[in-house]
Amino acid sequence: MPPAAWSSYSIESSVKLSLISPTYNEAENVRRLMEETGECLRGVDYELIICDDDSPDQTWQVVANLAKTNPRLKLLRRESDRGLTRSVMDGFRIASGDIVGCIDADLQHDPIILPQMLEAMSQGADLVVGSRYVRGGSTGNWKWVRSVGSWAATKLAQWTLGVTIHDPLSGYFMLRRDDFLRISQQMRGSGFKILLEIVAHCGPCRVQEIPYTFRRRVAGTSKLTRRIVLAYLIQLWELRSGKRAGSQVREFQ
Repeated sequence: MPPAAWSSYSIESSVKLSLISPTYNEAENVRRLMEETGECLRGVDYELIICDDDSPDQTWQVVANLAKTNPRLKLLRRESDRGLTRSVMDGFRIASGDIVGCIDADLQHDPIILPQMLEAMSQGADLVVGSRYVRGGSTGNWKWVRSVGSWAATKLAQWTLGVTIHDPLSGYFMLRRDDFLRISQQMRGSGFKILLEIVAHCGPCRVQEIPYTFRRRVAGTSKLTRRIVLAYLIQLWELRSGKRAGSQVREFQ
């Protein structure tokens, strides 16, 4: 059964943020991710957990070396049951923060809005989403083919699940760890978009979307493949077959 309501909590200086970044072949990006998040989270008690799916480029080894001089950086090397959603879920489970967040390691998610996302949590939001599709947000300089594809995938999610979030496919979000743990047993963890799973199971939930501009990948290659697209469609079907979330989520201003 979904939770009757999400927990009520006011962020104070003692509250810790655990920022989870799932990785696969991101050895060239993790140092800059560590540096940029550290700069944007000055004055915040946080940890950055890299959940690496045993990358062939040894991302895990790069992180292990960086962690020797940065106590805020943590590593979870996953050698089995790989997958983006499961990776994030495992990171949320081992996190020590009151608030957990997800950010990509390829630096397309701009860390500059992290303080705004935390402030939104402090103002009473249950789920805060970094959004490309609210006023002030942007997909940057995408080619028209990718823009149309993303628009179609977004509209499909909104129509299929009845969600009102403008960017339900965002991989950039925050919520309270206790709220994640409450719904985690209901989550299959088999899809590519973990935010969709969270929204589908969250129960009554106040959502706030923070605009940001989607940046270009700094290094490495995109993970978007036909297999990922198929996994997304299967995920939508599975969530559609379960409990619909549309009437349970409302925008929070």
